[in-house]
This record gives sequence, C-alpha cells and structure tokens, in this order.
Amino acid sequence: MRHGSGAISLTGYSSAAGLVGFGCHCGILDPVKYDVLIIGAGLNGMSLALALAGAGRQVAVLDARAAPAAVTPAADAPFDTRIYAIGPASAAWLDIPKVWNALDPSRIAPVYDMQVYGDSARDQVPSLALSAYRAGIGELCTIVEERELARVLASAAQFAARLTIVRPATAERLQLDADAARVVLADGSMLEADLVVAADGARSWARAAAGIAVDTIDYRQTAIVANFECARPHHNCAAQWFRREAGGGSGILAYLPLPGSRISIVWSVATDEALRLTALDMPQFAERVAAAGMDSLGFLVPAGARAAFNLVNQRARQLAAPRFALVGDAAHVLHPLAGQGLNLGFGDCAELFAKLQGVPDCGDIRVLRAYERARKAALADMHFVTHGLARLFDSPHPALTALRNMGLNLAGRLPVLPQLIVRTATGGQFRG
Repeated sequence: MRHGSGAISLTGYSSAAGLVGFGCHCGILDPVKYDVLIIGAGLNGMSLALALAGAGRQVAVLDARAAPAAVTPAADAPFDTRIYAIGPASAAWLDIPKVWNALDPSRIAPVYDMQVYGDSARDQVPSLALSAYRAGIGELCTIVEERELARVLASAAQFAARLTIVRPATAERLQLDADAARVVLADGSMLEADLVVAADGARSWARAAAGIAVDTIDYRQTAIVANFECARPHHNCAAQWFRREAGGGSGILAYLPLPGSRISIVWSVATDEALRLTALDMPQFAERVAAAGMDSLGFLVPAGARAAFNLVNQRARQLAAPRFALVGDAAHVLHPLAGQGLNLGFGDCAELFAKLQGVPDCGDIRVLRAYERARKAALADMHFVTHGLARLFDSPHPALTALRNMGLNLAGRLPVLPQLIVRTATGGQFRG
C-alpha cells in the first residue's frame, strides 16, 4: 500500500519482503510503495520532494546523512562561503512549496546591477553593464546562503504530508523493472517507487547504478571562495573581471553583494595559481582580491575562512531512462562564471514537476523523454555560453584578446543586448 505519513526519519527498520515504514495514523507496519523516490536530500532533491508531495504524490527522499540539527543563524552570524545567485525563475520554483518567502530577509541580498570588465580594461569603466531596472524586472538575482536555503527546506519538510525522509541510509543496488523501480539499502531493506530521481550530486551513485555515462572536461582550474567586509558600499551591484593573471594564465573574479557592507567572492584561476593564492594568509589574500577588483570597494577585511574547489564541465549523456531521471549536479556541472549551476538544477526540478502533473504513472518513459527533450535545449545553451567563454578567455592569443573584448564592448553599447542578456539569464521573457 502507499505510504501516507508526514516527514519522518526511518531508522532500524527491516523487512524480508521490502521496506517497512510507519503509518502516521495508527503506527501499524505496512509495506511501502511510493510514487517518487528521490536519492539525495540536497537543495534540488528537497525542493522537488516538497513540490511533489504538495501536489498529492507519495514521495520518499533517501538521505545518506543523519538528520541535521535545527539551527537558525543570528543576523550577525558569519555568512557561508557557499552562496548562490538565485534568479527570478528559481525564486518562483521555491515559491511552489512556500519556502522562498520563509528565507530570513537579513540573510539575503538582491542584486540590482552587474558590471563586467574585459581583460584589457585599464580603467574603472565596465565593458558591459546589466541593469534590472532597465530590463523591467525587480532584480537580476538574489544572493542566498546554501545553509539558509537548506534550513527553510528542512523546516517545510517537517510539516509536509505524504513526504518520508529515510535517513541515514546508504543505497547499494538499483533495479529498474517494467512495473517499478527498486532500491536496496545497505541493511538489506528495499524502497520501491514508480520513479527514481537522482539528485545526489556530481558523483552520483544513482546515475552510475543506472548505467548512465558522463562526459567530463577538466578545466585545470580552481575556484577560491571567501567573504569580506568592504570599506565602500557595494550598492547591491555585482561585478566580474575577466583577468590575465600574473603568471600569464586566465582568471575570472566575481564580487557578489551580501547584506550590509559584505561581499562574497569567487576567483577562478589555474590550479597552480590557486595554490599560490591560498598559501597567502587571509590579510594578504584580501589585499590581492582588492587589487584584482580594481580597489572598487576599497580596503577588504576577511570575514571568515576561504574554501576552494576544482572546476570541471560534466554532462550526463542522457537525463532519463525507464523509471529513472536525473536533476541538478547529477545531470550537469558547469563552470561557475555565469553563476547558473543551481538555477539550472531548479529548472530541471520545475520541468520534471510540470511534466508529472496529472500523470497516472510517474515512471512512464514517454513522460520522462518529454522532460529530457525540454531540458536539453536549455542545458545546451548554458553549456555553450559558460564553456565557450571559459575557453575564449583562457586563450592568451592577442587576436582573441582583441576579439573578445571588442565583443563585450559592443554588447554593452547596443541598447537592446544587455536587456536581452538579463532576460535570458534570469529565465524571463524579453519584452524589447
């Protein structure tokens, strides 16, 4: 029978026939079958689970981690090093399970403008300026911490009917049959569903278990992230510099506004240059960051530790199989220069959610192929932009240097193009 409980953590269960869960009304042990089983309890997996459960589906989420402690950061607490630029389309997606407006307003920052500088810039004039006001939208994006997004999703899950979270649990075997999908856990118990969704990240166990291959490009670059207090106000304006680093390699530095006088930075450089930068102590690193950003915000004071991660481009060769679908980083990983990784993941979730509306069998391959077709165009476009720009600005050839900076300057001077870029990047429709 179908499970009808609210969000709970199942521990210590076992069944020779399959998973046994607790019914919310009477506590009687019953065999469980779900409409959708989501592997991975990150931002993509939890948002999709909440939306589907709210639409009447019986949903389970498999989480390898123990239940997190419920913590609400104080307004003056240090900000996460992992932050996201959430576009309007993603905000609309998070509004379906009613979590967007639950974000603590003291922990988020709207971005109204963005300035982009080419690597031949010698002054403070941006090659390309993007404006929410000129594009006719409220903001380009909203900067949100991963921790704050996770908090509101977890809070909503506590009160969600038809949602079960199985944790901590480790999946060991995936079986995709004509009648159902089945996941065998490390303790020998089994979860069964019409559809399994892989939302377990770039190194997805579920994707590998389904036999779906990935194509990977190693950029041999590292992104360094850190937060700073600024001497000058940022006016909710983001900035990005395409740079030629001291060693001759390329670099991309982004300033993203946080609440108050704080910013978060993402500095993508060749891995050997990243090692030199991370070997600096934080005050020295702050000086380098300020200089690389043309001292546009004055003196920078470190506001927490820094972190670093290697950059790759990764794309799954298919997004769907019978009774199986991929979303988020399990499906695609992009260069962070456009800040669209999580937005694309939420786009996957929104599209899959829409395709499953009113469908009797969530694992119907015709529905899943329709989802795959709908997402491939958007993913191809963003891959073209991010990978193309990363490669274009990685080349030191003088002709390419002149061409790419000419292109940025031309885009900035044509009155229609900046607004079109904004509309495309935020998921809106361009009105001209």
